[in-house]
Amino acid sequence: MRPLQGIRILDLSRLLPGPYATWVLASMGAEVLRVEAPGNGDYTRAMPPYVRGTSALFHVINRGKRSIVVDLKAEAGQAIVHKLVAEVDVVFEGFRPGVLERLGLGFDVLKAIKPDIVLCSLTGYGQTGPLAQAAGHDLNYQALAGTLWMAGLPGGRPPNPAFPTADLAASMTAISAILGALFQRERTGEGAHLDISMTESVGAMAAPFLGAWTADANPPGRGEPVLGGGIAQYRTYTCSDGKHLAVGALEPKFFGKFAVALGHPEWLSVPPFCGDHQAALHSEIEAVVITQARDHWAALLEPLDCCISPVLDPGEALDRGHFEARGLLGQADAARWVETPLGEEITDPAPSAGEHTVEVLEELGFSSVEIDGLLQSGTVEKA
Repeated sequence: MRPLQGIRILDLSRLLPGPYATWVLASMGAEVLRVEAPGNGDYTRAMPPYVRGTSALFHVINRGKRSIVVDLKAEAGQAIVHKLVAEVDVVFEGFRPGVLERLGLGFDVLKAIKPDIVLCSLTGYGQTGPLAQAAGHDLNYQALAGTLWMAGLPGGRPPNPAFPTADLAASMTAISAILGALFQRERTGEGAHLDISMTESVGAMAAPFLGAWTADANPPGRGEPVLGGGIAQYRTYTCSDGKHLAVGALEPKFFGKFAVALGHPEWLSVPPFCGDHQAALHSEIEAVVITQARDHWAALLEPLDCCISPVLDPGEALDRGHFEARGLLGQADAARWVETPLGEEITDPAPSAGEHTVEVLEELGFSSVEIDGLLQSGTVEKA
């Protein structure tokens, strides 16, 4: 039995953070029903490249879920959601603050329908505060949390993150909050309204680094913190083939192996903290690493167990064997990914928009005549 078997989640969210969170919860055994908007459903369905007729991004995080298309702006659509709320344990939404209330689906309404309901609201800046109604995306959340500034090299612009850290930090925060709320409900019988902010989630994830930066009387500049490339013992280097080597040898026992292997045991005398003394060491390491290809260094250094790794592209990372050996390599057609380690692999495909509309309405007790009327009025759609 999976830990969340028997838990039912109504997912009103779209794009990435909400569906990512409910994917992880589904892998833990929860039954997830997605409510999508009329038309094309979730925007991510149309994002190339595609796998099995839908976006690869959408497929990975929506496998095994069911989909119903409902117009939440229509009174009849809201009535359908009210019926669904009575049957679920968790409602997940990602609208701006106030939208759910305007749709007749605010927490007070949901709680009146099901007193122990858990409502998780995931937004950019939270339900209250001066930024509550502001628009934003991951880049904005990281910019305002101070974490975007920390990336990059001195004198350069902060780079766009390769994947949305704030979004995904909030997904994991929401998962933790939901699990906590369900546990509390078991003990008290009470539901909860969870207010999760993407900006706060990424800020909290960086809490020890923000604390260290602000506590420093002379805080480091961009790219200067120990873990930000400020020391030669912990940064990336370019190889002769244009690929890169990740040197993560913070501890002397690891850096010593690296230095000896490259023929420079004297490097070990350079202390692993920031300062002017780091510039010469960085230049010397750079000059040696550039003389050979990445895989040459990997073959030499990885067997020494000294925290040196080749920087792999996604395909190389998935080919390497680690995730497969751990049972975490997912695949559909040519697309491959790493499954969440928090649950079990979901083998069912992602649903079409409205694939389960009729099925769900029948489960709620709607007659075939009523369902036909809802379809004809555009209140609901089926695949």
